[in-house]
Order: sequence, then C-alpha cells, then structure tokens
Amino acid sequence: IYFRIGYKSPKQEIPDNINNLVQELRRVQRQLVQPRAVYRILDYRETNQHSIFAGSEKTALCLCTIGSKLEQQSQKWMHENEILKGFILDSFGSEAAEVLAQQCDAVIVDIALKMNLWPSKRFSPGYGQWDISQQQYVFDVLPADEIGVRLSDAHMMIPRKSVSFRINFYADRSQTTRKFKE
Repeated sequence: IYFRIGYKSPKQEIPDNINNLVQELRRVQRQLVQPRAVYRILDYRETNQHSIFAGSEKTALCLCTIGSKLEQQSQKWMHENEILKGFILDSFGSEAAEVLAQQCDAVIVDIALKMNLWPSKRFSPGYGQWDISQQQYVFDVLPADEIGVRLSDAHMMIPRKSVSFRINFYADRSQTTRKFKE
C-alpha cells in the first residue's frame, strides 16, 4: 500500500500520520471487501477461436471482483474532500483486486496441472493482442451477474475493482512462458 500511495523505497521515512491512517484504513477495507469469482474452462473449439487461443487445448476464463462497497466509500470520502482517505482506501481496493486475481490464477493453474496441461500466464482483455472489446466475450461466457459485475458500453467493468483474464492450457510445456519449479 505504501508503494501504491507514493512511498517508493522501503527505507523511506513514513510520517506517523500517514502510517496511522494506513493502519486505520486497513481495518476499514476488511469490512468493505467482498471477494467473489467465477471461472469456466473451455475446450479450444468452444472459444471464439481468436488467434490468442490458438494452439491451446483448453482455456480458462475468469472474472473476479471485490464488490462495490469499498469503491463507494472511497468515492464518498473524495466527494467530502477527504481526498487522502479516499485515495488510500482506493489503493487498498486495487491491491485486494490483484490479490484476488492471483488467488484465482493459482486455483486455475492447479486445475491445469492436474489435467496434465501446461498453463500460460494470465492475460486480460486490453493487454497485448487481446483487444479490450473482447471483454464482451468474457461476459458472454461467464455469469458475471452472479457476482455483481457488469460491463459498460466502453467495455469497462463495474465495479472498477474487478479483474477478468484468460489462461490457456497447452499440451506441450514449451508453448507456455510461465515458469515452473523443477
């Protein structure tokens, strides 16, 4: 969190008032984060067969969110001119969404390995060759409404602290760039 709010060095002196506020908001965010996730594993022939899925045996699509309560509280504080509190809380939300995505990633990787397949790194719509418009495909495949996530006309997720991604599963280990312990 300190890094997210601008303290770039672990040795950098953090003022007591900032440290106290971060600790207070750590407790607040625990009450506001409501993690939820859905995923589905598809055979290649079930995908929209875009080139990003080519060569994979299967593809996992995942959508996860921390819900809207944290975002609402952060925005409330921003509107009440408590900008620092709102900003720090928003930073906690970003970190929580990323940690949730990492946990979902780990579950999916475990499934792939149990299927004797090699998982790729995770990729989200809007990164690399996977255009942001493909976010609609993820929402067509997954029951986003079950976890309270919707898509804007600009393909942005609401609540904002949500992450969607794919992980391709390959039969040949050489097709993945993910690193595995020997």
